[in-house]
Amino acid sequence: MTAPDVVVVGGGPIGLAAAIAVRQRGLDVLVVDRAQPPIDKPCGEGVMPDGVATLNRLGVSCDFARALPFRGIRFTEAGCAADGQFPAGHGLGVRRTILHQRLIDRAAEAGVAMRWGESVRVVDSSGVEIGGRKTPCRWVVGADGRESSVRRWAGLRAPAKMRRRIGMRQHFRVAPWTDFVEVHWHDYGQAVVTPVASDEICVSLFANVGGLRVPELIALYPELERRLADARPTSAARGAISSSCVMRTVVSDRVALIGDAAGAVDAITGEGMSLGFKHAIALADALADDNLPRYQRAHRRISRMPERMARLMLAVGGRRSLRRRVLVALAAQSRLFSFMLGMHTGSLSLRAAPIGSAARFVRDLMTGVSVANERFTAGL
Repeated sequence: MTAPDVVVVGGGPIGLAAAIAVRQRGLDVLVVDRAQPPIDKPCGEGVMPDGVATLNRLGVSCDFARALPFRGIRFTEAGCAADGQFPAGHGLGVRRTILHQRLIDRAAEAGVAMRWGESVRVVDSSGVEIGGRKTPCRWVVGADGRESSVRRWAGLRAPAKMRRRIGMRQHFRVAPWTDFVEVHWHDYGQAVVTPVASDEICVSLFANVGGLRVPELIALYPELERRLADARPTSAARGAISSSCVMRTVVSDRVALIGDAAGAVDAITGEGMSLGFKHAIALADALADDNLPRYQRAHRRISRMPERMARLMLAVGGRRSLRRRVLVALAAQSRLFSFMLGMHTGSLSLRAAPIGSAARFVRDLMTGVSVANERFTAGL
């Protein structure tokens, strides 16, 4: 390929998803990345149901040999737990390296050209320079992460960081004890447990304070510490920054941004990958119509709900009394919790709201101080 229609700079899962979606629209695509696959990155490794549906739409089979479906989300703290089941579909816990290789295989099958281990520089919107040689193209897609070079070259402003937290990830050899993704809450942050195989889990730890190592963070959650007491780590601990970063503009002339290059939501929502996959579909539609402003509008629309959910979860999570009252109220109104998950993943609209459960939730939230204290005192 000497003159592709689209050059995607960055061959992570979101860059590959964008390349596959664009290729499905009949355009020639080249993916360039200076790293060699499979590319790993600290993340929660859970794909929400809307992300699984989008992968299927891209032709990526989710029948992985080493992966596990999960049917909902469990919030838990000090022995009190609230379960919410997805109203439609299931999520998928899968190691990032396995998912990345599956996307590479699908991209090759679709006819996407890929060049790994190559340095790339955007000369202008008419093309890129790969290994010192100019490759002309019609569009450049920046899928090169939070510190995006494409974003800088295009003159787009870096996203405003709303809040930054420390994230750590490590895998453990232990059979999953539930088919839910568990979110353990604490004043200092959260621990997210995702089953990724029949004998392995991924533990992602998010801290509002720095300086703590993985064992110290796990010790904040006694139930999790007990379950991992005899579990052997199967990967080294890896850290990253988790933050919500909003960009108002993700296109410029013939350049578009996607994935973390175009902003991000805090990892507590679990929507990072799924959000990027949906953006990939929207970008492909816009490129096929030669209408990048269409992608700008779609990006804003798709991102709005996860951004609001991240703000809400972090606001509630940072206030102990409110957090515990919400958890007790959700535990009593599992139908409402499931509806909220359906709204979050896009399978339900506000019209499907269970009015009775919502009213009882508000009542329990307003009057449940003593109940919450009793539940958490018993748990402790």
